[in-house]
Amino acid sequence: MSGAPGEIGPSRDRHRVFFALWPDDATRSAISRATRSAVQESGGRPIAKERLHLTVAFLGELTAAGLDAARAVPPISVGAFELTLGALGVWPESKVLWLAPLDPPEALMELEARLWGRLGERGFRAADRAYRPHVTLARRARPPDARVEPVRWAVSELALVESFPAGRRAHYEVLERWPL
Repeated sequence: MSGAPGEIGPSRDRHRVFFALWPDDATRSAISRATRSAVQESGGRPIAKERLHLTVAFLGELTAAGLDAARAVPPISVGAFELTLGALGVWPESKVLWLAPLDPPEALMELEARLWGRLGERGFRAADRAYRPHVTLARRARPPDARVEPVRWAVSELALVESFPAGRRAHYEVLERWPL
C-alpha cells in the first residue's frame, strides 16, 4: 500500500489523492465514443465520462501534511507527448475493463519513474507492482469481443486529484495542474 509522511491524524483530515493525466473534454468524449459498445457488451458498471483519467501515481489516504508534501513534488519536465489508446482488456482478478496505450511512450514511463523518485525523496512509497498505464472504463466487467478505434490524446500536463467517496461512485476534484 502507498504511504506518506504525516499519515497519522484524525479521519476528517484525510485526503485520498493521486497524480494523473487528466484528459480535456474533447479527448474524454472521444474515449467515451470509441469504447461505448465495449463497455455495454462487458455488462460492467461504467465509469462516468467526467471521471475518465490515467493514473500515474496513486498515493492513497493522506493527512493535510501529506497532501502538502505531495503538492511540493512537481513540476517534472518530460515534455508534452501523445498517447494512442487502443488496447482493450479486462483484468480477471479485479474485473476492470480498461483502455491502454497501444505502445506506452517513453515519456509516460519516464514521468512515472521520475515522479515516484521525487515522491520517494519525500517519504512516499509506491505499491510493489509494475506500472500498467490505463484508463478504467467499467468495473465488474466481462471481456467484450468489441474492438475500439484508437484514440489519440495530446498530453501536456500532470494533475493532482482528490477522490471524494460518494456511495458506489466517487467524485474527483483536480487540485493542481502542472505543465510537462
